[in-house]
Amino acid sequence: MILKAKDLLVTLHQLIENGSMGSPAELAQRLGISERTVKRYIAQLRQMGADIRFSRHRNTYYYSEPATFQFGFKPVVANDDNSVGNGEGE
Repeated sequence: MILKAKDLLVTLHQLIENGSMGSPAELAQRLGISERTVKRYIAQLRQMGADIRFSRHRNTYYYSEPATFQFGFKPVVANDDNSVGNGEGE
């Protein structure tokens, strides 16, 4: 389920970058999901910091400023003030 959601978010990001989304209803039909789901995922991208807007003239969502989408983990670097263990029964 998480990977499916991640794939959908990545697809939405790519479509927004390309300016080829269409209306929420058109996009929903294209992706085989509901219009409500499209709007929910757009809202999630916004909550993650993306400034996404909708142009009625162009009938598509767009980023107000260039954006990148990253999904994953970053390693935590241990230092003297904040040690991180290796999880092996410290």
